[in-house]
Amino acid sequence: MRMGKLMAEIDSEWFHGQLEGRGQSLRALARHLGKDASAISRTFSGKRRMTMEEAVEIAAFLGTSVTEVMHHAGIAGRARTPGDSESLGPEILLSAMIGEDGELRALPEPQPLPQAILDRAPLAIGASRHRAVIAAQLRASSGPLSIWDDAVLFFAPSDGIEPSAIGALSICGLRGGKQILARLDRARKTGEARVVLPAGKIEEAMLATAAPVLVLIP
Repeated sequence: MRMGKLMAEIDSEWFHGQLEGRGQSLRALARHLGKDASAISRTFSGKRRMTMEEAVEIAAFLGTSVTEVMHHAGIAGRARTPGDSESLGPEILLSAMIGEDGELRALPEPQPLPQAILDRAPLAIGASRHRAVIAAQLRASSGPLSIWDDAVLFFAPSDGIEPSAIGALSICGLRGGKQILARLDRARKTGEARVVLPAGKIEEAMLATAAPVLVLIP
């Protein structure tokens, strides 16, 4: 087993920092997950891969977004094969669905995207390929998002509110972990923000993160 390669896929320092910042311990997290503390320790040291189900529960425990946990756990991207071009970045996987209510929900297990979709994405993704990029599919048979039913969008998870998200269609991470698709009208550094929901309703919200949609492919 090439342990060094696994170690590079998870940001152990970030997870331990999140626990310390919230006055929580690895044992408390393990109890929340219903697992042995040694298993979580192996996960954070890169000796055991985090599952999508664990990422969802860890996000809830830390009060952060699922995509942020996925980003730091290395779930969204997979290592390239030796024949891949270095400029392509990590493989992009379909990692979430967006329902009629505009809420983003992580899939139990990321899935490969059809090559036809990937072929249409590179130019729009551009400079964001030095970061993990996530794909999410819209599933909306009715409501305002139905015009994009079955479309796939791409975004790069962020630890904060990206300046480029203001005024753009974005994945907005609310305090508490919920993520929604909305246009970010304005945002302050302290998290107070105004978002425009798909139905056109304007709401005041407290955001933890916001990342602009890089491209939406019908």
